[in-house]
This record gives sequence, structure tokens and C-alpha cells, in this order.
Amino acid sequence: MGPGIAAAFASAGHTAGLWSRTADRVAEGVERAAQMARFLRDERLAIADGPAEERLVGIEALDGVSRADLVVEAVAEDLDVKHELLARVDELLPGDRVIATNTSGLRVTDVAAPLPGRARVVAMHFWNPAHLMPLVEVAGGEATSPDAVERALEIARGIGKQPVHLEREILGFLGTRLQQAVVREAIALLEAGVASADDIDLAVRTSFGIRFPITGPLESADLTGLDVIEAIHGYLLPDLDRAAAPQHALTERVAAGALGVKAGRGFHDWTKRDARELVRQRDEELVRRLHLNNPQPGAPADGRRKEVGA
Repeated sequence: MGPGIAAAFASAGHTAGLWSRTADRVAEGVERAAQMARFLRDERLAIADGPAEERLVGIEALDGVSRADLVVEAVAEDLDVKHELLARVDELLPGDRVIATNTSGLRVTDVAAPLPGRARVVAMHFWNPAHLMPLVEVAGGEATSPDAVERALEIARGIGKQPVHLEREILGFLGTRLQQAVVREAIALLEAGVASADDIDLAVRTSFGIRFPITGPLESADLTGLDVIEAIHGYLLPDLDRAAAPQHALTERVAAGALGVKAGRGFHDWTKRDARELVRQRDEELVRRLHLNNPQPGAPADGRRKEVGA
């Protein structure tokens, strides 16, 4: 996530520094960010002119973050790891600067709890791939100041992202909760032998998956009619999966080392499929949609196609 976030900032005209625990990881991160920035420029999605690679720098010592206007933490989803790093950042960064965590769902209150400067800690959850996905979920914790939240929203808009503001913090934020609700039901359907993994994925891609870029779930419900939705929920909700723990179809794969693409096998057999080609197709489609939604690079997106007049 770090290189993608850095590429987004650099492509919007900001100097973006990357720090990691080793010099090799720093150099690798800068190179990956440069590749992403070049991709944005080649696809006419960069906001600022000129080579963004020149605005990417490696930070060898963590002391270097003291010069930053904003620090975005993108380490593992482990509170102890985040606390260790952010405690050092809180000491180094001037008190008027914002500290953001890119957590995908931990509560900001818990992430910021041990920090003296917890009032300036806010969640800025970029979605993967961060250089392409428009959404940034912004949330404060119990101690976060309204000013820090507003600054995070303004920063996200300034780099061409589409921020959403969570008025109350909740585990998983918006997107992760909605996505994992679908994933849980998909696993349950597979486990029950209702359909194959291929057909479950195909059903999503060729139904509401196509429609959702235009109409969100609540808009779709309004278009359908809430009386119809109420009737459907009356018989369907009791039959939907309500697992309160990871399902057997997931845990058995993890226990067997079938972790997905990185292991060659997960719900699909990746020894027979080209994951890199799938990612290429995904990114190609994301670029197409970004151009449809934003004919002018850098214009705020709302997820819908706009008509542009001369």
C-alpha cells in the first residue's frame, strides 16, 4: 500500500517520502512507486505535470519524517506494530501535523490510544491499488480533533481522491464491511455446494457487480421499491449466512496452506490461471472507468460518468 499511496501524492505534485525498516525495502518501495507514477502519467491520470518519479524520495532514517506535512502509516494490521511505529512518529513530527493510519478497519481510538498526540491521529484508508482506486475512507477516533478530520478530507480531495467521512468509527469502516458481507455469503454458498467458485464469481461480475458503479446498494433499493426489498428480506434474511467466525471452507484452506495466489491455490487453482493477467485486466478496467468518471484528470469523482460541455 505504501508505494501506491506515495505514487498518488507524487502524481498530484507533492514530494512523497517512503520509509521502511531496511534500506533495501526503501529502495524497492521507491522503485515500485515510480513504476505506478509512470503508469498514471502514461494513462493521463496524473494531476501534476512533469515526472512524478522526481518527487519520490527514500527516507533512510525515521528522523526524516520530521519534515513531512502528513505521515501515512501503512504497516501490518497489528496494534502492537502500529503503536511502536506511531509512538516514534508522534515524537518526531511537529505537533501541528496530521498523522494518518491506513488501517483497513481497526478503530482509530485503539490505534491512537498510547500516543500523547492522539488528537491529530485520523484514519485515511486507501483502497488497493492505492494509486488507482478513488476511495479514501476518513474516520476519527474518540480523541481526534474535528480539524484533523477536515484536513484529512481536504488532503484526499487535493490528490484527486473521493473521500467519504465516517461520522462514527466502526470496525471495518464502510467498504470492508460491505465487501466482507458479500465474501462471507460467497464462501457459505461454496461450502453448501450451491455453485462452483467460478460460477459464484461470475454471478457477481455479471449482475450487481456491473450495476454498482452506477447505483449503490441503497440507491438500488430505492429504485427497486422499499416494499419489494422488505418482502425479499422477510424470507431471505433468515436464510443468509450468519457465521460469527471464519467458516470451515476458509479455515481448512488456510490450515492446508492454500492461501490464494501467493500459494498457487485458494478458492481457485492459480497453477492453471495467470494472476498477473487478471491484475492487468483489473487495472485496465479501473483506468477505463476513471477516464469515464473524470474526463478532466484530477477532477473530483463521484463514481458516475459525467457529461462535459464546452
